Order: sequence, then structure tokens, then C-alpha cells
Amino acid sequence: MALELIVNVLLLVFSAVCFWYVGATMPVSPQNELGAEQWPQLLLVLLMIGIAYNLFKFFKTHKKEAIAGAFAEFLPGVLRFLKSKLFKGMAIVVVMALLYEPLGFVMTSVLFLVSYGILLGERRPLTLALSSIGIMLLLYIGFSVFLGVMLPRGYVPFLRNFALLLESLFQWTR
Repeated sequence: MALELIVNVLLLVFSAVCFWYVGATMPVSPQNELGAEQWPQLLLVLLMIGIAYNLFKFFKTHKKEAIAGAFAEFLPGVLRFLKSKLFKGMAIVVVMALLYEPLGFVMTSVLFLVSYGILLGERRPLTLALSSIGIMLLLYIGFSVFLGVMLPRGYVPFLRNFALLLESLFQWTR
């Protein structure tokens, strides 16, 4: 309940800032037509009206005591979320996205699959390694060979050389 209220207020503030930003940065159009700055502002006004209605409905349906209790439980709930597997999985995906270009597809996908396997409870190192390498090869063949997607090779020299070796091994399919 507290999260719903916080998100609605933040959306309302963000929409107002966007309304101001569009008006401040776009060139002014003639008075007799809707210009490039007025369409986004019109949509933002409609969005702000909808959010304001949602906030009105929120305060109408919830009592002050329930809202205060929800805020008292909010911080412990956030701490529980930060300790959950869901958050750890999201963090693994963010780290993977950051490492994707520098390390390349091969190393990033293997590290991602191993770390996610550990998160899901797999503890046998051989199973983790073999399944991660196998899935990485299937993904590599699917995207690079069959779909023709150019996957990042990475900036680290030995990882880049390994990616080039993989490309040369599957050259016969092109």
C-alpha cells in the first residue's frame, strides 16, 4: 500500500517535470495549430489527471491508520526484498549487462549461467560448468550461426581470440 502511494506521487512529480521540460526545450509552434511540444504536453496532462484520480481514490478507500501502518512496514519490506532471490537475480542480470561488451558474449553468458545456477540452488561444480558451457554453445550457434547476429567478442585479448576461434569453427555454415 505504501509503495503504491510512493509510486503514484513520484509519477505525478515526474510527469510535471516532463511537462515543464517539453515546454522549455521544444520550439513554440504557431497559435492556430497543435505543434510538436503540445502533443506530449497534452498526453502528460491526461496522465497527471489519471494519477491524481488514482491518488484521490487511494485516500478515499484507505484509512489514515492503515496508511500509517503500511509506512511502518515499508522499510522492513524493502529490506526483505533486498535479501530475496528475486533481487539477487535482478542484480545478476544488471552485472551481466554491464560486462556484456567488455568480456564478450562467451564469458558473460557462462558467468551468468553459473551464477544463476548457484542462485537457484545447484551446488555441483561439474554440472554447473558443463550445463553453462552447453547452453552458451547452443545460444551462440542459434544467434550467431542461424540468425546471423554479431555477438560481442569482448575487449580482453584472450577472450576475443576465443570468440574469433568459435567464429572460425562455425564458418562452414555461412
